[in-house]
Amino acid sequence: MNKQRLEAFSDGVFAIAITLLILDIRLPEVEYNQLKTSLPKIIPNLLSYAMSFIVIGLYWMFHHQYTDRLKRINRPFMFLNLLNLLIISFMPFPTSLLGKYSFTTIPVLIYGFTLMIANLTGFLTVYYVTRHEDLSDGLINKAYLRTQYPMYIAVNSVYLVAFVVAFFAPKISFAMYAGVLGMLIIRALKNRDIAVCEPAKPKYTSATSSQPV
Repeated sequence: MNKQRLEAFSDGVFAIAITLLILDIRLPEVEYNQLKTSLPKIIPNLLSYAMSFIVIGLYWMFHHQYTDRLKRINRPFMFLNLLNLLIISFMPFPTSLLGKYSFTTIPVLIYGFTLMIANLTGFLTVYYVTRHEDLSDGLINKAYLRTQYPMYIAVNSVYLVAFVVAFFAPKISFAMYAGVLGMLIIRALKNRDIAVCEPAKPKYTSATSSQPV
């Protein structure tokens, strides 16, 4: 499989997953005079839909940014990418649970666990590329990975705390997930492209020298 087919397949999975989210947003089947009191009942569905839409969108943006720097792919990378897409395509399920059961413990636990596994599989995919720099243009390297550790640890630490909080305060737990999402949106807006670490340029002994020191 060439790189273009992998990108097309991945984009298709992201598109389907993000489209499936809307299927649980349904108009209440009531008379018009009851509409005012019935609409607030779908607010949990709308909130979970909006959050998951943005979550999947951010995963897609990051996926696009690092696959754009690939020169070629191999079989292990394909399997890691499939594993990541497996988790992404699962996102509509916990989203549906959140909407139906109004942010109760079990749906929030499943949602948080899905977020952590999605982060893990995405990180493992990028880690694999950094260990096989011949796959990329050289900019997704070990130095780049080191710049990602603080954010990865911070995000998943909050997710882990929120996961524990969900056992006794699921609404607070969901608010913590939403807070992390807000932070990631701000970070994505500030960074126009994936942060990369350029390979160090050789130094020269003089302006006319062609030999690095």
